[in-house]
Amino acid sequence: MKPKTLRQAVVIGTGQMGPGIAYTLASAGLNVTLCGRSPESMEKGMAAVRRGAGLLAAEGIITEEFQESVFSRISGTYQPEPVLPTADLVIESIVEDLSIKQALFSRIEPLCPVDALLTSNTSGLPATRLASSLKHPGRFAVTHFWNPPHLMPLVEVVKGENTSPDTVDVLLTLLKTAGKKPVAVLKDTPGQLGNRLFHALIREGIHIVEEGIATAGDVDVAASYGFGRRLPAYGVLTHQDAVGLDMVYAIQSYLCRSLCNATEPAAVLKEKVESSELGVKSGRGFFDWKKRDIREIVEKRDRFLVDLLKSEKDEQTGK
Repeated sequence: MKPKTLRQAVVIGTGQMGPGIAYTLASAGLNVTLCGRSPESMEKGMAAVRRGAGLLAAEGIITEEFQESVFSRISGTYQPEPVLPTADLVIESIVEDLSIKQALFSRIEPLCPVDALLTSNTSGLPATRLASSLKHPGRFAVTHFWNPPHLMPLVEVVKGENTSPDTVDVLLTLLKTAGKKPVAVLKDTPGQLGNRLFHALIREGIHIVEEGIATAGDVDVAASYGFGRRLPAYGVLTHQDAVGLDMVYAIQSYLCRSLCNATEPAAVLKEKVESSELGVKSGRGFFDWKKRDIREIVEKRDRFLVDLLKSEKDEQTGK
């Protein structure tokens, strides 16, 4: 069944992702209800929407008039049941637990129109299993936004085994209208697309530290100031074509055999977890976080992402 035009959306979850997703949908012209678990979480989510949009307006990425129009299309609630019968699109962004997400979809599907699209913001759970309890799995897909969603353009649209092609097409069109860079993940595979690429890099980075090849700090420097610097300009496979596939083949003929091909988490990672060296949350991981301020790092990240968005906007407007 071809989905109807999307006008009304419901976003369930007001944590790190839900508010930014609500902003994205409202920026595409949809009326959005952002659902929290309580009045307090609802207000927290609405405040996050205002902060995110306020940053974009302050930096000149959107106008104040556009900001106000987006605000006018977003409302909050902690009782989603009354708004589900008129929803054209429902996106859940709750705890990353398969059974909890399945239970949510089983509960809300009977309350939604039969042609409403249902999606999950999971970063890696299988789309097919998430939709396994649905009576109409053809209208289900994963829409994985990247954090922070108001600053990161990528959204992965993951097709489950029973997802309708129309569902994917409508979601891709919507996300492009919202100014995102959506990609279609055509096979329901663990880690989707971006996280498969990213965790291959993480695995090799941890392996390098474990083998004593370089320190954790120098791994980060190499990633940030080496190949990472050119990734916003062009992607990894474009780079291979640029340097020549014969050269890539020659390098891989000797390099691949020395790369980490582990199918389980690294021993050093297991040791750190068992020693409660969990990173920022415990004060130590690969780095000593008593000597580093994560807030400064997040601010630096967001400034970099804002500058990229401004540069892309200038390119589009010919400035």
